[in-house]
Amino acid sequence: MNGTWGWPLLLAAVTLVGLASGILGDGIWDYISWVALSVPLLVIGNKVWRQTRKA
Repeated sequence: MNGTWGWPLLLAAVTLVGLASGILGDGIWDYISWVALSVPLLVIGNKVWRQTRKA
C-alpha cells in the first residue's frame, strides 16, 4: 500500500466487514467475522514481533 493512510484504511475496512458480518449474519458469516477480526490482531502481532527482533 502506498502512502500514510493506505494500511490503516484497509485494516479499518476489514474490521468493519468483520463487525457487520458478526452482527448481521449467522452460520458462514460467523466464520467470516472471526477471520476478518483476526486480521488486525495478526498485523499488530507481526509488527510487535518484528520490532522486538530488531532490538
